Amino acid sequence: MDNFVFFTLRDLNKGGGGAIRIKGILNALSKENKNIILISKNYNKEELNANIKHIPFDITINSRIFQLSLALFPNFINKILFFTYLKKFNKNIPDNLKKEIIFFEYLDNSFGYFLKKNNIIKSYINDIHGVAPLEFKYNEKKNIYNLFRYKVSLLLDYKVMKNTSKIIAVSEAMKNYFLNEYSFLKNKIIVIPDGISQKFCSQSIDNLLFSELQKKYIQDNKKNILFAGDFKDLGGVLDLINAFIKVTEERTDIKLFLIGDGEHLKNAQKLVKSSKIEHLVYFIGRVPYERLKTYQELADIIICPDKQHPYSNLIIHIKYFDSLASNKIVINGNFESTKNINKDERLSINFEPSNPNDLANKIHYVLDNLEKLKIKYKDNAKIICNNYTYEKFTKGF
Repeated sequence: MDNFVFFTLRDLNKGGGGAIRIKGILNALSKENKNIILISKNYNKEELNANIKHIPFDITINSRIFQLSLALFPNFINKILFFTYLKKFNKNIPDNLKKEIIFFEYLDNSFGYFLKKNNIIKSYINDIHGVAPLEFKYNEKKNIYNLFRYKVSLLLDYKVMKNTSKIIAVSEAMKNYFLNEYSFLKNKIIVIPDGISQKFCSQSIDNLLFSELQKKYIQDNKKNILFAGDFKDLGGVLDLINAFIKVTEERTDIKLFLIGDGEHLKNAQKLVKSSKIEHLVYFIGRVPYERLKTYQELADIIICPDKQHPYSNLIIHIKYFDSLASNKIVINGNFESTKNINKDERLSINFEPSNPNDLANKIHYVLDNLEKLKIKYKDNAKIICNNYTYEKFTKGF
């Protein structure tokens, strides 16, 4: 490609693992003197390197209707239904950028397929860091609606994969998953793992903000446990709260800080209230990614409580890397995806995913061995920032 052209409909001013990966890959590639062009609705100049060219493009898409239609109907119907999308893209994007475009998110990938089917672009590459069929198939709510979503996602994924020129997977395990599902993708999949960005590694503590946080939250000698992530079904935040409740039955020298929001926020708040531990749990809400390290500094322990799920065995969650880069003690699920990086618990303490009792036991263990474990994991940030960066993973792309 003369240009590396990337596309996303995601709001890059909002947080989340997808946005972190997008910015990490773009910044890493731009350091190699590649001509990087980003087509998106917005971007933060402070978070992306100055040599990345931005082309604004924004359309309002009802993702469920759009993807349902792409999955179930032939292209001539979809062309009629969504003709305005084609028209706007054709008008706003220069022809020389329509040769091959890399699409980042699940909705983006569907949009790329739609553009290709209607000869607006010549080819597309999909960056795949999520597997919708697995999400719907293993959703805790077993009902007709989720079964329907699962079947539709299978139909849509087949169409998108069949027409792509290349897939970027986040792990060898995910690559093997797609090869097992779609044999026609042989020789079409490359791997760019998730990792940490140099920007995050070089992120400094905001001393003024940290001083304010100390005054607000650190008024005693309690040990602080922290979670930062989405309150989604697979994220395990309710398991973390249940584990915390169990620990508080034996000790009261701990507090829990929950950073983020999402579908289970209200359930989490209700659980805390019904357990009468509101004085020990702080719901902080979302924080800017560029301030995350400052909030991490509050913690003695950071927990990544993701639930047992096939998806978690395919990828290492970005928040695991972020947590390790804080140089705090980390407790993480013992997934297949982390066994190589965390052999013999060299980087973090393992717990059995979806088992609040085991997580509670590991919290007790860490609290009882805090100083010893601080010494054991004192070089985590250096290890992560030297070996698991997007800059390293995108070499040769």
